[in-house]
Amino acid sequence: MYKLLLVLFIFISIILISIIMFQKNDDIDISTSSSNTKSPFNTNTSNKILTRSIIFLASLFFIISLLLSNINVKKYIRNVKLHNIKK
Repeated sequence: MYKLLLVLFIFISIILISIIMFQKNDDIDISTSSSNTKSPFNTNTSNKILTRSIIFLASLFFIISLLLSNINVKKYIRNVKLHNIKK
């Protein structure tokens, strides 16, 4: 279970980094006029898909990191208890 989560964690982090690095930077500057055809409410579909995929992958990243840390803490506590029993 731990190794599977660790591999999934690494895979998701690599995909998340690559999506963020290779996305187009078509943001609207504050200095642009309001008469421009681009507006924050008029976004294209590919941008929405990328944004939703980044949100989904970031959520998975944080959930899996919490699960991995929980597993590590439980292993650490178990090892500490074993060392205390042996002494």
